[in-house]
Amino acid sequence: MTDAEMPPSETISSESSDYFEKIPLWTNESAAKRFEIMADELSGRIPVTRLKSWRDFTALLESDFFNRSDAQLVFRGHRRFDWGLMPTLARLTTNGIVTEALATAQLDRFKRAVRGRLSDAAMVDEDDELWSVGQHHGLMTPLLDWTYSPYVALFFAFHKEDSKDEQKDNPYRAVYVLNKRFLAEHEAETGIRVCEPRKDDHGRLVNQAGLFTFSPTDATIENKLASVLADDQLFEDEELRSASEDEQPGILAKYICKIYIRNEERDACLRHLRRMNVHHASLFPDLLGASEYCNILTTEAEMAEAVRLRGRHIELTITESAAAMDQADATVTPAAAPGTLTSIEALLQQPAGAEQVEPGSIALMAEELASSIAKNKVVDWESRDAVQARLRNVVRVVLRKYGYPQALRERVAEQVLVLAKLAEGGTSP
Repeated sequence: MTDAEMPPSETISSESSDYFEKIPLWTNESAAKRFEIMADELSGRIPVTRLKSWRDFTALLESDFFNRSDAQLVFRGHRRFDWGLMPTLARLTTNGIVTEALATAQLDRFKRAVRGRLSDAAMVDEDDELWSVGQHHGLMTPLLDWTYSPYVALFFAFHKEDSKDEQKDNPYRAVYVLNKRFLAEHEAETGIRVCEPRKDDHGRLVNQAGLFTFSPTDATIENKLASVLADDQLFEDEELRSASEDEQPGILAKYICKIYIRNEERDACLRHLRRMNVHHASLFPDLLGASEYCNILTTEAEMAEAVRLRGRHIELTITESAAAMDQADATVTPAAAPGTLTSIEALLQQPAGAEQVEPGSIALMAEELASSIAKNKVVDWESRDAVQARLRNVVRVVLRKYGYPQALRERVAEQVLVLAKLAEGGTSP
């Protein structure tokens, strides 16, 4: 699958939690509403659903809905929630549509440019194969990469970190699901063609269970599918015609849908996929893939070793009296009294559920928390509610960054502030 990035949508504020709250949370209960059609520039007319965590992805896949005998599903992962199904060549146009003239002109140029550069010269006369070669080597094409493996799609949704500027701007990642069988049976109506190249010199298509779609020449994939499915003359679905407005999103989702997945615990997601042999080295069977895989493993190992060799915990020494400790315990009601914890690292390790986080990450998290608190403290911060609120938010951001379990974050954020206050010789809130 290609890893080219797409311009984010500017029409919906990603920080608006109200928007995502309107999208149904996936449930395996067939009677519950699972999809909604938002009909806006972010989700378009594609049915959408939502997951609280990547950990819920397997349960979704095991549902009856995603195991229908009349469907052959393919998947595509997006790092950002606001990327649509736009091929690279479509980004040259103002409306996101790859016209036949634009595609023909690009392919003709590529044919001339690759003369004498192909191992198989006959490939110049096989347009689909040539498009595939171009897609692999960064040519702007009308193709989109898909995979038969939902876990490969999940990998491509999560394998890259957000930039610092995006950490507050990308609350969800996304996986698109497309019914390939429907496209194959209705190519004339949709103008969307599925392509599975016969040649795969670089091995990526095989390892990624990959295939391509060609975008229609008169509309975007999203709009074309939505129009065809809504047109009684082009496509007949008796269940859809007789369905209520509330039932229609769930029926349309049989053909195409989008799954928003909460953008948290990225490292844990990638470790889980690595145990399933879904990682850079397996998906990119070339020197680039091997190099990236080694870089990731070496970085993780060195981070853990650096923490071990430092041999120290970032401690906020508790100087308050036993009475103050009892007061903190009574106020915050943590799982263990703060008086029994001598560092942020110990606090992070203590709650049940914290074992999901790797020990090396816990130490790094503790160090960054201590550093961030020190940078954000001001005079008399212990008695200033606005400063404390800012510090709590700083703690939440760090906990989220390192994949600390979501259910524990609020309680731990309060406990971290208690430790910080006691280290200052203050009182608990």
